Amino acid sequence: MTTAVHTDALAARGIAYALLARCLSIDTAALTDETVLADLRAALREAGHQHALQWLPATPAADADDLRRRWVRWFDQGRVAPYECSNTPPSPGGHTPRLADIAGFYRAFGMQVHGDRPDHVVAELEFASWASLSEAAAWVDGDEEAAERCAAATRSFLRDHLGRWLDAFAARVGGIDALAPWLPYASAAARVVADDAIARNVVPLHSFAVLPDDASLLPDEDPIPTCGGDPFD
Repeated sequence: MTTAVHTDALAARGIAYALLARCLSIDTAALTDETVLADLRAALREAGHQHALQWLPATPAADADDLRRRWVRWFDQGRVAPYECSNTPPSPGGHTPRLADIAGFYRAFGMQVHGDRPDHVVAELEFASWASLSEAAAWVDGDEEAAERCAAATRSFLRDHLGRWLDAFAARVGGIDALAPWLPYASAAARVVADDAIARNVVPLHSFAVLPDDASLLPDEDPIPTCGGDPFD
């Protein structure tokens, strides 16, 4: 693969990650926008994610207001919590070390989550987007060292975080009829993450523990870390 083709695919993957994040966010107008769907199809095609394309709907959804009410009920207040720590069992030290590790990735790229936890699906997909776009830009600039740092960060993040839970989240979305409009985007995101991991020779650290059906948010009193150690070790 030539450098130009490689960077074009990286940039397209970064755009796809960003659009998938938007489609899984409270911005439900994205699900009704034909341009968003067309741009997502084009980005997935350019990035080589043919398997993810099969999940996308033929046409956009119809009612953004109804979708917003469903999003709040099921994702914001319901039991299908869009958080890594709600879809994976805790480590012996609880969830706080994992949240701190995620925040460390963001800080290394000059990012910080405002108003929510760092393990939200939107935040994690947006980080994957920024890391991919930054890697592509570094290659274009001829900065191999920066490109390799971005690639190492992406590999670690896919292995330790995004790749370990997004498929489980998509399966939960698929189990609720009211969440059918989001299933294509959750499934496509899980497929892109899986393909990205394969391309980077990464095996995500999946857990085979079975979470209860009512797995939900962490208690409100749990801290929201804003820093962490070196996330790329």
